[in-house]
Amino acid sequence: MTKTEKMKLYAGRIGLFLAGGLLVFAVMSFTVVNSANKQNEQLTETLDTSRYEAGRLLADAEAQFENRNYVKAKESLTALFANQPGSEEAAEGKALMLTIENAEKASNESWEAAMPAIKQEWGEALAAEILAKADAERAKLEENMDATINKEWDKAKEKVRENWEMEG
Repeated sequence: MTKTEKMKLYAGRIGLFLAGGLLVFAVMSFTVVNSANKQNEQLTETLDTSRYEAGRLLADAEAQFENRNYVKAKESLTALFANQPGSEEAAEGKALMLTIENAEKASNESWEAAMPAIKQEWGEALAAEILAKADAERAKLEENMDATINKEWDKAKEKVRENWEMEG
């Protein structure tokens, strides 16, 4: 067998080996990807079930209500009504929704009643802060006033003298 024939034989064997390896890789990849996709679908389904579980949504709404986070509590109850409309928790949620709305209304009314006094107090505190800052800046300016005047006098002295001589 000549050297050229041996090279062709080795090249053919290497080509077949690479083709076989590629085929094995493709088959394994296809099966792994399919099983991963199926597992992903199952996990998504489980997550959706868990996310919209009636008991969890109701418990979330109750906890948010206790923390006075009325907006989040309403969102949890809305998700409960949308995803578990016929459950016992949905019936409890409707009663809780009324309680939340009444509490939110009372909170808003209380805020509206207290707001003018709070705004007045807040405004006075802000004004005091602004005045204190302005006083500190003025004190700093007055502290350096003589030095500033002398510096500016040195710059303007010749011009002031010229103006004085023209007038006099």
